[in-house]
Amino acid sequence: MDERLKRAAETGNIDALYSFIHHDANVFKRIDKMEFVDTPLHIAAVTGNNGFAMEMMNLKPSFTRKLNQDGFSPIHLALLSGKPEMVIDFLSIDENLVRLKGREGFTVAHYAARDVNVHLLSQFLDVCPDCIFDLTMRRQTALHIAAESKNFEAFKVMLEWIQKTFKDSRSTRIKILNLQDKDGNTVLHLAASNNQPQMIKLFVKCKEVDRKKINQLGFTAMDVLQRETLADNRTSVKILKSNPHRFSKFSNFNGILTDYFKEMKPETINALLVVFSLVLSMTYQAILSPPGGFAEDGAAGSNNKDSREGKSVMTSTNFILFYISNGVAFFISFVIMISLFDVESTESIMYFLSPINLMVCFCYGVALSTIAPSTTLSLVIVCTTIIVHYSLYFIWSGHHRHFRKK
Repeated sequence: MDERLKRAAETGNIDALYSFIHHDANVFKRIDKMEFVDTPLHIAAVTGNNGFAMEMMNLKPSFTRKLNQDGFSPIHLALLSGKPEMVIDFLSIDENLVRLKGREGFTVAHYAARDVNVHLLSQFLDVCPDCIFDLTMRRQTALHIAAESKNFEAFKVMLEWIQKTFKDSRSTRIKILNLQDKDGNTVLHLAASNNQPQMIKLFVKCKEVDRKKINQLGFTAMDVLQRETLADNRTSVKILKSNPHRFSKFSNFNGILTDYFKEMKPETINALLVVFSLVLSMTYQAILSPPGGFAEDGAAGSNNKDSREGKSVMTSTNFILFYISNGVAFFISFVIMISLFDVESTESIMYFLSPINLMVCFCYGVALSTIAPSTTLSLVIVCTTIIVHYSLYFIWSGHHRHFRKK
């Protein structure tokens, strides 16, 4: 590059830039033909001459994506040189520069995750959400880089952003959080290899994290952690062995279904609501009108305590076979209905609808125990009803907490 043009870029002298263009109108064309080169835009990015850089981007937009001999673009150099204002100016021209790969496949998001530039990292994620999927040559995301670099703040920012941005897509969360790099290591493997208890604790709280993933050496994250002997890893081992979701499996079950249903078309959801509403009605009607009807007391005014008046005429075996199938259909329909309403309804509607559904389920159990042909069956049904009712209550409780977090 001509020394006069280089000095103009270093000092930010726009007049000198145009003076040189008057002298040699094809100078940028020749520079652009070179595969790897330091352009005036690269120099301005390092020195932080924002005005000159913006002028260059206006004159020659292709320079923004040109890599120099070291594999860096102007936006890479601006970030690595500590010129955040320059980086923001670049993004104001082209947001997709966040995804521009340089040396070793690194984007500016990877560097921000490595160097704990949390403010810029947040902006990168906001202006270009897809940058979270970008991989280096070692197939690592920015989340991998943060875990490998022991940068908890950057790690926390990205993890919270992922949960918020992809809250309606469980499959996307599973993909990002369990992605394996070139060596088969997940983010959890890298956090474990560096013995980062804070990072591990925050990460395993995500239900989508697969702790049993193995890398190319056949090791899980726990294996990697237990092989770490250079530091006291007891805290990390304890965290990784714990199960923060042990008591929330039932309460979060409807959340899993809801994530699945949210990927369906509204017409499909409405059709399923109709179908499962009919199933609920049919199964409940089977209690009001059991097969064969009810037994009648032939002796009026009889004081016989063993009277079967009002009980099902079915034998105990047939009663159990019929109503187990009926009950399973009823409760499955109930859980699916809650998940479908979660997709279609507002918080206020669900807050009142869920307890009403719980009362209907309780009434189902009471009615079933009432018509049972024997006292033993009635007691069994009562106990089962209580257990199922409390299970459904936990599901509703988790559903209500899910809304409050929103």
